[in-house]
Amino acid sequence: MSKFLKFIVHFVVICTIVCAAGLILPPFFGVTTEIMTDSKEDTNLPVGSVTYAIPVKATDIYVGDPILVHEDSKVYRYSVQTLDLENGTGTVVDPSVTNGENITVAVKEYVPKVVFTLSGVGYLYVATQSTEGKIILGLAVLFLIILYIIAELWEKDPKEEEEEDVKTSGAYVKSKKELKREEKERARMMKEEEREIRSENKEKKKRKKAEKRIIRTGGFVDEIEEEDDEYTEEGPVSMQSAASEAHELLKKEIAAATSEETDTVAEIREMMKEPVNEVPVMEEEEFQKKSEETEKEVSVPVKKMAIPQWSVSQLANRAKSAGDSPEIIKDDITDVTLFDYSDIVGEEDKE
Repeated sequence: MSKFLKFIVHFVVICTIVCAAGLILPPFFGVTTEIMTDSKEDTNLPVGSVTYAIPVKATDIYVGDPILVHEDSKVYRYSVQTLDLENGTGTVVDPSVTNGENITVAVKEYVPKVVFTLSGVGYLYVATQSTEGKIILGLAVLFLIILYIIAELWEKDPKEEEEEDVKTSGAYVKSKKELKREEKERARMMKEEEREIRSENKEKKKRKKAEKRIIRTGGFVDEIEEEDDEYTEEGPVSMQSAASEAHELLKKEIAAATSEETDTVAEIREMMKEPVNEVPVMEEEEFQKKSEETEKEVSVPVKKMAIPQWSVSQLANRAKSAGDSPEIIKDDITDVTLFDYSDIVGEEDKE
């Protein structure tokens, strides 16, 4: 109900403003306005009407066009029948009278041509010209103010409307703001779940990468461990560095084995020399017996590093039978031949 009352108030106010503008503004733009306020005047214009006319050249007036004619401070609306521009006269007819007689009127260079007539709007102007009319206008304004106040009093708060909806429906109805908040919370929860899933996937990948690969060099026990990084453009460089490290480790093992052999041989020689120095006065027979016994004792087999005695061709044939084609590298310093599997391992990583 409050909305309906406000609509009435707004409609009346807007119509009043439009009517007032239609009465005041046209004369400033050269438009003739004829307001009929008195019913006693001798004219064919309706009482309370407002007629708008614009000045037009007489040459642009045609038969049947409505024009305004001023005679003895009176205004009439006629329809043109004929025009005599040379003599400045013309014949017109009163459209409000059926079978009316032709009337001769004077025609000037410009003639006020009627555009349209609004009936009832002139009463607003009439009301402003008399005391009674001003009182009526004041009461109308007061009535509109009262209507607007009543509409404001009848208007309910949003909270009260929600409470009434809850009481009538028996269930809680969520507002638009609450629904928007719930949608935002759902979207936020979905984003958090997606982030958690992504983080779990990344952790799984890192765990898999943390598992190290073991690269075995041909027949040797030593193993080299390297992290399984993602394959990048620097992959071949890392493979070459791993191969060079393997070569260096092999050189160290071979040097250590040879040094151990030389140490054992030196110890044996010292052990063989010591008895000779300790028994210089003994007889030759006893010395020979003891020397033979010491030789037997010393001739204990020395543990050496077990290295397979395969030739280069045998190893190459074995690799070919396994479906591999490693690069064969011969070290001139240690006189050791190596089989480089780095390219094969790199191709497997790419796959």
